[in-house]
Amino acid sequence: MDAAADPRDPGAGLIEAVLRLRRSSPSRLLQAGLYAVGDTQLTPAQVDALECLAGRPLWRMHELAKHLNVEPSTATRTVDPLVRLGLAEREPDPVNRRYVVVQASTEGKAVARRIVAARLALMRDVLGPMPVEDRAALTELLTRYVDLIEAYAERTGR
Repeated sequence: MDAAADPRDPGAGLIEAVLRLRRSSPSRLLQAGLYAVGDTQLTPAQVDALECLAGRPLWRMHELAKHLNVEPSTATRTVDPLVRLGLAEREPDPVNRRYVVVQASTEGKAVARRIVAARLALMRDVLGPMPVEDRAALTELLTRYVDLIEAYAERTGR
């Protein structure tokens, strides 16, 4: 029997829960409302990039890629729609024109603030029925889970 299919294996339950969350229609619908900008639906990767841009005055594109843990070409493809929507601005680096710098526009910063606030309000509503101790435990366990994944990736070179 495959370990992922074995209900006695603790990893199997976690995998199933993560898959269920990822596939959840309500989860996607809630995200859709949060990430809408006019008629455009931002992807989670674009939202992540926008929040990073809004958190710092200026990024060199390769620094943003490193921060997002993606290849520079992926960062460029992620930022392109943000520039087209007027949420980000991109230009050659005035200090070293071999680089490109990118920053959130005024509108982009406002959209990022709106998304962060709406996401926090949504989490308060969703998690409201859960006891405070369980919310704290969920946060701690998810943080530890991500730390373990990152340590494994570092250890194995993946």
